[in-house]
Amino acid sequence: MTESSAISQLRLVDWNLAAEDLATVLYDVDGDTSVFVDAARGTDGIEDVAAPTSTGGSGYVLVTANPDALPFFRTFLVLTARAGLLVRSPVVYSDFETRGEVVGDASALQTAVDAAPRTIDVTIENIGSRPSQRTDPFFELSNRQREAVFTAFEHGYYQHPRETTHAELAEELGCAANTVSEHLQKAEVKLIKALVELQS
Repeated sequence: MTESSAISQLRLVDWNLAAEDLATVLYDVDGDTSVFVDAARGTDGIEDVAAPTSTGGSGYVLVTANPDALPFFRTFLVLTARAGLLVRSPVVYSDFETRGEVVGDASALQTAVDAAPRTIDVTIENIGSRPSQRTDPFFELSNRQREAVFTAFEHGYYQHPRETTHAELAEELGCAANTVSEHLQKAEVKLIKALVELQS
């Protein structure tokens, strides 16, 4: 589903695995929600797919499935649960990679990595502490929005006068110019809101 050019990023924002034979997961689709819904409904093991009919484009999709239909997700959560770790939402799927943040002891994380099947290539990008949501203005940004902001900053987009264009950033990020514009606009609104709330 995330290979489609109509979907730039897929975020797993919540899940319920209480029932042994049924998993309920909530996705936030950054792109054409209908493409994701159609693909999900055509996937073996997916029991139900619900999406707001009044929303076009990006939005939430609730999927109910046999856990075997979500093999990577199930493996990821089982490994971290056994090691006594917590997976923070969202878990992000984009560019043929899945990224997530895990909270817990570093040695427990290493145990989970060592137990991962060889078919899953695991990379730990960073180990350290994070600021709370209240003090982290980047918390609400999607990975793609964060990447767009940092790339724009590095290339002088926020200089006066600007040293780059949406088209040049689009080439750097591998997407359309209007997608860059959308990512930056949404990110800027979230960042300004977070900074204003910090002062309130």
